[in-house]
Amino acid sequence: MAQSRPSLKSADRRQFNNPHAAVQTAGADAAQKGLRVCDCPYQHPAMRASWLKGFAQEQQLALDL
Repeated sequence: MAQSRPSLKSADRRQFNNPHAAVQTAGADAAQKGLRVCDCPYQHPAMRASWLKGFAQEQQLALDL
């Protein structure tokens, strides 16, 4: 006999725990401050990619025309 659990929706908020958005914002902030690409503080490839993505996007948007 299989026991059935009540179908209560749990408060699982893991879907909202995405550090890449914060790292991307940190990269954009670094670009605004004028830091160099080699100043990236992350060693993990995924975090470094997110930081560089934010950095590059901010550099593209900061055009002094």
